[in-house]
Amino acid sequence: MLANRLHVLHFVVGLLLVGWSAEAFFFLHNFRHRDWRRCVQKLSTSSSSPSCLNAETSTTTKVPSGDNYSTLTLLEHMHLLNTNVHKQSTKALDADDCSSDSSEMIDFFIHTLGFGMDPKSISNLSKKEGVVFVNCGPSQLHLNDDAKYCQKLDELQDEEFMSSLLETPFEIGLRYKDLEELKKQLSISNFDSYELTTLGGREAIRITDAYGRVFVAREIQDDSGSTDNETKISSLCQQNVITKRDTDLYPANIVEHYGIQSNQSTRCCGMDYIEFFVHVTIEDAGATIEKIARFYDFFFDATTSVVNDGRSNIAIIGFGKIDDNGRAEQSLLFREVVVDDPKLYQVVNSDEVGTGHHIAIYVGCDDDDYKVAASNCVDGGLLWVNPQFDDRVLDVEAAMDAKQFRFKNIIDIDTGDTLYVLEHEIRSISHPLFPGKS
Repeated sequence: MLANRLHVLHFVVGLLLVGWSAEAFFFLHNFRHRDWRRCVQKLSTSSSSPSCLNAETSTTTKVPSGDNYSTLTLLEHMHLLNTNVHKQSTKALDADDCSSDSSEMIDFFIHTLGFGMDPKSISNLSKKEGVVFVNCGPSQLHLNDDAKYCQKLDELQDEEFMSSLLETPFEIGLRYKDLEELKKQLSISNFDSYELTTLGGREAIRITDAYGRVFVAREIQDDSGSTDNETKISSLCQQNVITKRDTDLYPANIVEHYGIQSNQSTRCCGMDYIEFFVHVTIEDAGATIEKIARFYDFFFDATTSVVNDGRSNIAIIGFGKIDDNGRAEQSLLFREVVVDDPKLYQVVNSDEVGTGHHIAIYVGCDDDDYKVAASNCVDGGLLWVNPQFDDRVLDVEAAMDAKQFRFKNIIDIDTGDTLYVLEHEIRSISHPLFPGKS
């Protein structure tokens, strides 16, 4: 259970996923002193896996748990700002031409990167405004073009910070069965900002989109030699996408342009990791990253580690199954970047609009685990309401009703000082949008 799980794994989560060598220095942080705990009493002693409902298929799935699984179940989506995402041209993101039936920016995700189109996007695609949901395996990206939202964040950026709003401080790792079709699509697309490289001895492609965001594509790590037969969370979860056979369900032009073959899956198989860059002074080098790892251990009892890959210190937060080689299915990473004045490089942060991007995380294997996480975060004074969204959750009862809650401040658990700002949407696996299936 989330409240008292002790991880005894030799944890190298993400070392091979994000390209560090296996020889990199690492160690497992066991931040589990009982006097740190704000946890409520353990809510269940059952070791069986609970059922959860998939709203679209009305089938149930059992989410596995145990010492070989992180309490953080799935890094499910990232919400991104995309000004004028429905516009035809990506060469001029402020262009007014909406005459085309498709957007080159959306086509980049579907046809170039190999995502699938979520049926929830149909209405917004038809009217050419609003969020577009693009899916890959169990994960998805939300492409938000809300004009007022983007304008407000742009104003905050111009007033307070040096860098452009869209020069966001993160990169996203993507997984593929093979990279050949991605190379082909990149070579014929209008997106010429990509680089073939190697990371940790594995082939990789670094791709920069029209907004300056970096995606790192690699093939799925071969685990054929593994003796570990425990179930991976990603094998239980799959986002719904439009297929070519859906002409009776959705507009024919959208199905024709965005649908994948009904007997195929998306070329992009999911998100490996999201890496955020944390600006610190030389005096705080190492300390801030370690405190961030403590934060996730303290409030979520998550599997965490701090490593130095020869470039900088990195906090690694593991998700899903931890295999017998110490690799997690997914990782949330915080990489230290030393600067003279970190205040000049802060992400936009406003109680009114948040940070402009957020991540969504599913926690635990049942509602009991989720309730512990919600209680911890309420006791820690973390909960926050983003006025841009409908959910209004500030206590445990509301969190249980909504099956989700939000916070944005990653804090020092000793002082309460904010270490980094990143909006989190924390969900129970009984949330109606959990992408599980039987």
